[in-house]
Amino acid sequence: MNVGIMCGSSDMASLESRDSNSEAVYSIANKGYTFVMGAGESGSMRDAKEIIRENGNILITVGNSLELGRTIADIKVEVSSTFERAERIYENSDVIIFLDGGTGTLSEFYSFLNNKVETDDKKKELVVVNIDGVYDKVIDDLKRRYKEGLASNVLKAFKEVRSPEELEAYLGEVEKKLNSSEQERERVR
Repeated sequence: MNVGIMCGSSDMASLESRDSNSEAVYSIANKGYTFVMGAGESGSMRDAKEIIRENGNILITVGNSLELGRTIADIKVEVSSTFERAERIYENSDVIIFLDGGTGTLSEFYSFLNNKVETDDKKKELVVVNIDGVYDKVIDDLKRRYKEGLASNVLKAFKEVRSPEELEAYLGEVEKKLNSSEQERERVR
């Protein structure tokens, strides 16, 4: 299963944020997943990649030629813009988790959420890792927008988890579902 990770890349992020993100990545790093991430090598993004590499996982990074030249990855996908980077991460992931991050992470969450809803994408799983309530205001805002008729009920389009243990369990469910779907396709052939 390919797991996209969206997270902050600022070295200025608080230690609490980076530790929380690392704890979430540690909880899933020994499951044999392939991980898909941006090519940046700073902040939580660097921390996550170190954990992923330590556990022997396949890592796919997506970025511009300069970023790709500075990163270690099993597969490097070159793109020309941040918009294209997000698109390639979305395309190459079965499930995408959103850890604590900055405006780029939020932008990607809204973009992926909107795409999932508008295209009725039932294959892609989006997961908000809401440890310590870091996404509470985002979720509250989505609820308000739905209540006021500004948006459809997008809360059904992603899963919220509140701990590394919930993240690990949910990804296990997604993997079982993907494996069952693949076995069914093989049986039909």
